[in-house]
Amino acid sequence: MYKKLLNKSALASLALLSSGAVMAQGADTVICNDCNAGKIDQLISQQADKQVYVVDFVNATAKKFEDGKSVKLSVSELNSLNHKFDYRKTTLRAVN
Repeated sequence: MYKKLLNKSALASLALLSSGAVMAQGADTVICNDCNAGKIDQLISQQADKQVYVVDFVNATAKKFEDGKSVKLSVSELNSLNHKFDYRKTTLRAVN
C-alpha cells in the first residue's frame, strides 16, 4: 500500500512540474534588460498572449504577468525559463 501511495504522489508531483514547464514554453517571453515599470507595461500590452514572462538578464530576474497583472512564478516555470536561456550563463530568480 505504501508503494502505491508513493507512486501516486510521485506521478502527481511530476504532473505539476511538467505542467508549469509546458506553460512556460508556450507563453510569450519578453527580454527587457534593466527596464522600468512603464517600459514593462508597454511591452506586455504589445503581446497577444494573456500570459507573458518578462526576463531581465542585467538583474537576473524573471516575472510572470497574466492579463497585465504580476502573478507569482512557480518553481517549475522558473526552472523552465532558466533551461530555455541556459546559454546566457545566468540563473534567473523570481520576483513579484
